Amino acid sequence: MGFTIDKAGSHSVIAFEGDLDSAEVQMARGEVEALIGEGKPLVFDLSAVEFIDSSGIGLIVHAFRALSAKRSKVAICGASDQPLELLKATQLDRFMAFSDSPGEARIAVGVA
Repeated sequence: MGFTIDKAGSHSVIAFEGDLDSAEVQMARGEVEALIGEGKPLVFDLSAVEFIDSSGIGLIVHAFRALSAKRSKVAICGASDQPLELLKATQLDRFMAFSDSPGEARIAVGVA
């Protein structure tokens, strides 16, 4: 469990590890709000996430809506197994870019 934030000049990457559930969302919410406040493109790196629940989906959707209002983008990279299945079941892949790597996600949000 945990997350790291990498603030590149033109965008930020938040990488989660373990489960992206309500406990993790509570710990990360303030940091995500700060990233949204910056208005820069945001990449959610889920390559080390084994499980995601509705709280995790809600965090991603919230960031997407808030950054879209600022004319910025959100992308997801590295999702597999259960997280990828749930993200696709909620059809988020229709609204934001999904990629295998952070580099591809940077291209998707227009900062590469």
